[in-house]
Amino acid sequence: MICVDSDCIIDFLKGKEDAVKIIESYKEEIATTELSVFEVYFGIYQRKNVSVEEEKAAEEFFSRLEVLPFDTDCGKIASKILASLFKEGNAINQNDALILAIMHKHGVSNIITRNEKHFSKARGVTVISY
Repeated sequence: MICVDSDCIIDFLKGKEDAVKIIESYKEEIATTELSVFEVYFGIYQRKNVSVEEEKAAEEFFSRLEVLPFDTDCGKIASKILASLFKEGNAINQNDALILAIMHKHGVSNIITRNEKHFSKARGVTVISY
């Protein structure tokens, strides 16, 4: 299983060629996280004029893959990841730590993202850039 990050999903939904190609090449293996669902919909809903077409496209996309849940264990794991990286001077975005925790909890070590800078700081994670 490979986790697809919010940035890739957003790019895919916008029809960006690189994102479309990578999603298509891994379509049988990809999953995402509840946090990425939040980030994608937040991007849609924060606009002054919400696009019904974008909302429907997101719904269709998420209906076609497994969405990994966030639970209490993930909260604890995320706290450990974020604290450890802070202590090392490798701070990352809190949402990225939550995504990493969900991945860890579900045994996923690969992520498709443009955000190599943050995700590559985590031990045991392989970043698939596009």
